[in-house]
Amino acid sequence: MDGGALLILGPTLLFAFMNGASDSGTMVASLVSSGNLSPRRAALLAAACAFLGALLLGSAVAHTIGEQLVRVNALPPGSHPFHACVAAAAAALLWCSAAWLLGFPGSYTHAMLGGWLGAFMALGGPGIVLWRNAGIVLLGVLLTPLLGLVAAWIAMALLERATLHLSRKTLPLFRLAEVGAFMALCLAHGANAAQKSMALLVIAGFSLAGDPVPASFDLPPWVRWICSAAFSAGVLLGFSRILKTVGFHIFRVRPLHSFCALGTSMLLILSSTFAGLPLSPGQINSSCLLGAGAGHNYRRVRWDMAGDLLANWVLTFPLAAVLSFLIVKVVE
Repeated sequence: MDGGALLILGPTLLFAFMNGASDSGTMVASLVSSGNLSPRRAALLAAACAFLGALLLGSAVAHTIGEQLVRVNALPPGSHPFHACVAAAAAALLWCSAAWLLGFPGSYTHAMLGGWLGAFMALGGPGIVLWRNAGIVLLGVLLTPLLGLVAAWIAMALLERATLHLSRKTLPLFRLAEVGAFMALCLAHGANAAQKSMALLVIAGFSLAGDPVPASFDLPPWVRWICSAAFSAGVLLGFSRILKTVGFHIFRVRPLHSFCALGTSMLLILSSTFAGLPLSPGQINSSCLLGAGAGHNYRRVRWDMAGDLLANWVLTFPLAAVLSFLIVKVVE
């Protein structure tokens, strides 16, 4: 394996691992906070489901990143997409690792997309970006957490009315449904999140080989396997920090709240994954948990914590774009 391959494999797989580590807490937060599973068992189940989802649930998100955001094949002579891939992964790692160490769910999707666009602008100028497509994707990334919050808020209010007169004997059924929703969420989460690193590896591979990126590319099996494994390893090992922030500090979670948050988040992430929209699944999980809490009693939700999360999310995209732009300018 030559130096160029190592240069892209290292940061990209580390990006996938850290993405999983950062998202892990938001994946297991509601299930653990409701008392259904222990943190370790929830993390094991989440890692297994995320691996299968990343491996099996399509490649639409990777195609969006690799084909629809920038003119990969229109760079000026002497500029290579490989540099943009390395810079995007490095910028996302640098910015989001700092957020993760502080215990806040910094968005690897925001950071990667910002880094991707910033790096290509450094190589080919603003005209290299397909702004209409990029605007649609970025608008979707920004609005889906709000949609998740509102949808979970409404769903929780309706669920509480529907279950108002049910006896406590139905609690085991809700716990079982909660685990089922959790597994489906982790499948969808892994598919959406891991495809971002897959896109980086494939585009970098074409660049290293000196080949243009085809209009529609396939994801090689080895790319799927190693990116899925790296993401799921991060899920398994990195859940504790974000779990403390999202799971126990926002509001007191019960099985019905957890089922509502997990189900709403799963539907939103899964539909977006098949549509090719590179969401920030960690954001969706957190916002749906907030919405479920608000649907139960909005006065008991820690909205100050939500404000901290929002500030982190808003800063991530532009700062990652600037950081990747500077990385490209320094190394070229």
